[in-house]
Amino acid sequence: MNREFFKRTVVRSPGWSPFTIAVIADGLFFPRSAELGLAVEDTISPRVRKKVVYAGTSGASFSEAERNLKNLSGISISSERVRRACRRAGEQRIDEQTRLQEAYHNKSLPEQTYGKPSDVETPEIACVMADGGRYQQLDRGIDVARPKSARKGEHWKESRIGLLATMSGAQYPCDPQPKLPPELCYQAVASKLSEMGKTGGKLESANSLDDGESVVPADGDGLSGPTRQTRSVVASRQDWESFGALLASEAWYRGFAAAPRQVFISDGSTTLAKLQQTHFAHDTSVLEIRHALSYSLGAARAVCADEASAQQQYDIWAAMIWEGRLEDVINELDRWRSQLGDPPPDARSDDPREVVRVARGYYQNHRDRMDDPRYRQAGFPLTSSLMESTVKQVSRRVKGSEKFWSSAGGEAILRLRGEYLSDDNPMDASWERRSRNADGTRAYTCAT
Repeated sequence: MNREFFKRTVVRSPGWSPFTIAVIADGLFFPRSAELGLAVEDTISPRVRKKVVYAGTSGASFSEAERNLKNLSGISISSERVRRACRRAGEQRIDEQTRLQEAYHNKSLPEQTYGKPSDVETPEIACVMADGGRYQQLDRGIDVARPKSARKGEHWKESRIGLLATMSGAQYPCDPQPKLPPELCYQAVASKLSEMGKTGGKLESANSLDDGESVVPADGDGLSGPTRQTRSVVASRQDWESFGALLASEAWYRGFAAAPRQVFISDGSTTLAKLQQTHFAHDTSVLEIRHALSYSLGAARAVCADEASAQQQYDIWAAMIWEGRLEDVINELDRWRSQLGDPPPDARSDDPREVVRVARGYYQNHRDRMDDPRYRQAGFPLTSSLMESTVKQVSRRVKGSEKFWSSAGGEAILRLRGEYLSDDNPMDASWERRSRNADGTRAYTCAT
């Protein structure tokens, strides 16, 4: 309120008591806002606000968050207020991350490449993974040039999800697990590989060797590898180029650039390969082992007459890849190509000639990222199972046939979801900074 106007209309007006003036002033600001860590626009306490945003981000929907808050905390707050609180918190967190990202990019190249914040402990192993999720975006009120039916899926967009894992583990003078573990043999992993890649349909069995059931390896037969310490998650709707810069910044502030062992695990897609080469060029690039083996299963089914034979052929090729004998697998696929011949230009994706050609090309293109014995010696992980579970956790909040997000709302909830899935609890520090910086006043810009 203008001071002169206040003096003329309030202070000089007859009948206005100090109490009345205080009531009017109370409508303009809360005198103890700064002391309590409240921003001028806050209508709930910082403690309640944290609960509201956590419930709205961690639940499957804002309506579920409303029910959880009422039943678990005795807080009655509508789903719409939960949505607004999450939107505001997400936007504030985006502003913080943007400022940190700008500060990171203003650092010298040696500092970006090898440095870290002084108060961050250097991880023993810094592991980076990335993948995409799905969500629906709908900005109401924005004209679409060529409207389509929603049933055709034009609202479905790809979210970008990054995983920053700190790990610890020994290095070895030789391969600590030279033989293919049972959990990567056909009986244990065929169903999973079929979900991950185009492995072809299961063939008819010529005998009773395969009863159609998967054999789960006994406990203790898992892959050798490091122990995970912490997981940090970064999620966004930005394009991959922008997301790569964000992920690199978040990794730097967690000390990843200074780690003695750095590894980037991906499924071999061109997009992720570019991201790794641009932002994590010093990391050892590792092709995820199960994605690699899925091409062996597809090729085995393409060249064999029945599933039992495909099982035996897959196990042979899988063992070769595990032992680092990729060239032997490529040579065998070359022999099969000679027998089957080249596929025609219009060949179907399930044509055996095309399946063998694709598998051979995949291994040829990624041979530099498939030195698995060396990776095991270095103590690196070989699978991206942690990444897969993280994508599912992010998707649980944002993905659904009846869930539609605006551009800004979707970005806010994705950022928050990633923050709350992170073991290093970045939101706790963010809430503390917000309360510490709140002075109970609103900043104005002078008119010119």
